[in-house]
Amino acid sequence: MADRTADPSIIRLGGGFTEYDRHIIESALAQLLARVATSDRLWELEISVKEREKPGQRVTLEAWVPGKERLVATSSLANLKDALNDVGADVLRQYNRAAELASRDHRNKRETIRGQEPQDLSAD
Repeated sequence: MADRTADPSIIRLGGGFTEYDRHIIESALAQLLARVATSDRLWELEISVKEREKPGQRVTLEAWVPGKERLVATSSLANLKDALNDVGADVLRQYNRAAELASRDHRNKRETIRGQEPQDLSAD
C-alpha cells in the first residue's frame, strides 16, 4: 500500500488554517496519519480552528471513513499543538471503538453451536 501520510490531500484545511500550518498539523496528527496509512479505506480529514490563539479557541477535526459514520472531535485547549494532539487522539479512539463494536456485533450474529435452537429429536 502506498504511503498516504505524505499526501497533502488527506487533510483538508478548513477555517483558521493555511498551507503554512500543514507541517504543524501533520506533526501533531502523526499517530492518526500512521493509522490512516495502514487502513484499507480511503479516509478524508478536515481540520479547522475558530478563535485561533484567543481565549475560547476551538479546534475541530472531522473524519469520513467509507462504511463508518462521520467521526468528529473538538478541543478547546489553549495551546494549538495540544488541541491538535487532543482531536487526533479522539478521532483515533472513536474509530477504534467503532471497529471493536462492529467486530463484536459480527461475532454475535454468527451462528454457533451454543446459539442454535435445540432440535426436537422425538418427532419420529
